[in-house]
Amino acid sequence: MAPGAAVGYDPLMRSPPLACAVLAALLAACAAPSAFRCPAQGGPPWRELSTDHLVLRTDLPAREASALAGRLERMRVAVGAALFEGAPPAPGQVEVIAFRTAEEYRPFAPEGAAGYYLRYAGGPPRIVLSGALQPWQRALLAHELTHHFLASVFHRQPRWLAEGLAVYMESLGDDAPGSAAVTVGAPPPARLDRARTRPVPVRELLAWDGGPGLRPALDYYAASWVLVHWLAHRRPAAFAELQRRLAAGAEPAAAWRAALPEHDPDVPGALEALDDVLAEYVRAPIETQRRMVEVPIAVGYFERPVPPAEIHAIRLVLWQHGPDKGRAALEREVAEALGEDAAHPIALQFRAALDGTDPAPLARAAVAAHPDDPRAWTFLATALPSPDDAAAREAAYRRAAELAPRNAAAVHNLAAELLAQGRSGEALPHARRAVKLAPWSPPVLAAYAAVLSDLGQCAAALAAQRRAMEALPERASAESRAELAAGLGAYKAQCRTGLRAAGGAP
Repeated sequence: MAPGAAVGYDPLMRSPPLACAVLAALLAACAAPSAFRCPAQGGPPWRELSTDHLVLRTDLPAREASALAGRLERMRVAVGAALFEGAPPAPGQVEVIAFRTAEEYRPFAPEGAAGYYLRYAGGPPRIVLSGALQPWQRALLAHELTHHFLASVFHRQPRWLAEGLAVYMESLGDDAPGSAAVTVGAPPPARLDRARTRPVPVRELLAWDGGPGLRPALDYYAASWVLVHWLAHRRPAAFAELQRRLAAGAEPAAAWRAALPEHDPDVPGALEALDDVLAEYVRAPIETQRRMVEVPIAVGYFERPVPPAEIHAIRLVLWQHGPDKGRAALEREVAEALGEDAAHPIALQFRAALDGTDPAPLARAAVAAHPDDPRAWTFLATALPSPDDAAAREAAYRRAAELAPRNAAAVHNLAAELLAQGRSGEALPHARRAVKLAPWSPPVLAAYAAVLSDLGQCAAALAAQRRAMEALPERASAESRAELAAGLGAYKAQCRTGLRAAGGAP
């Protein structure tokens, strides 16, 4: 995604608008989805349970929904408490969609995924799963919630540290409802076995960026966990210093050398000696010390029903994450949504894409019917691509940001529009706020870097672009990595040019 590209706003998904390539994929297949009935057709009701930090939307029965909300909130508290003493809370709300049955869930999930986590597009992260949480699913949630916290604390995150800490927190999945505490620190057997049988040299691990490596990603995960475990249990002071420097934005290699000078990669044999230390560490009985983390026994929340049109909107914004379902199925879903609400902004956006018609009239109809819905204003902005519409487009993005000030995508879109108009000074506070709201989002970070670069702040732009690259998911496309790398190269060249102009060394 280009640094100045808009990120589509939706309070459920916060994903990019339906692109032509994605739409083509949706229409290409012919498999029919499993039967679904919304409440208006006799299906189970959907409810929304909200806390200060979580929003759960589900068709689970009331008691099961309440139990799930409580378990998710306990895990969120446990992760934050286990990671950092007095760390600031992660920004925003984590959004959870829990389908009542696996049959309802599968049409909207990647093959083989019993739960997945979306946290890269441009807004608060989102968890999608079937309602019953198995222990391994809880471990997955603890892992991903750890990433949620890390992104808000560390200005720089080498991949090995991010994944090592996330694996370290997986033991929080052993949560027993009704207990006032959970434990953290138990070695995960599968990770430990892999670390013993498929070790990764530390030099290779420190260079891992999450892209395709020399070995399977699971090997890097296990090796990352071993290094974090060894640091936490054998070198806690050095580990704390390393984290302090990374939280302050230090370059990872420099932070490593400062915290662990005896393992300086530039000293011949230093990292190889650490390889030997870690190999002996995993062969010996691993420290199983656990510490207790207090969590709330009960959680308060606000509950309200989810309107039928919004249930269809949930399904539509998740559509592309599941198997191909064919044009007919998508047509039916859109028609049912519009049957519930003829001007629903998400349904109309899909309607325009399906028909290949001018979306502007539909977007104006959505705004007229839902003037307080930021999704309608974002739809209108994206429906006005002409340079002649710049003022109207800006006004629409600005209204969306006013209606959704805590949504990073809405704030980012306004910053991107101002940057595209050559008004980077005005874009800066919005781009900065978007990063504070979604420090885990590569497009948000990249847009912030672009604004800084346009203002001549090449060093700050470099730092933001590096954070964007570090935030890329492992499965990010080669094109995405190349695009961010090209931006990094451009900012480096900008800094060199500025240094020469100032009379410094080339």
